[in-house]
Amino acid sequence: MQRRKIYRIYTEEKNKKSIVHQVAQKFESFTLQPTLGYYQQKAEKSIVIEIVGAKRPDITRLAKRIRTMNGQK
Repeated sequence: MQRRKIYRIYTEEKNKKSIVHQVAQKFESFTLQPTLGYYQQKAEKSIVIEIVGAKRPDITRLAKRIRTMNGQK
């Protein structure tokens, strides 16, 4: 049995349609889960993108794009 890494990207639920488009362009399959995150003790709607078996550089590039798109640190 082959082991594959699972990557998760957590971000604010902002620009969701654009984020899904970005992920779908690069990865054939992924999971998007709505969740509730907290930043500086304040709740915010968030999403988790889960991708199995991807290459780390591809995940890093995607995460940077999402971070920029959502104006996150």
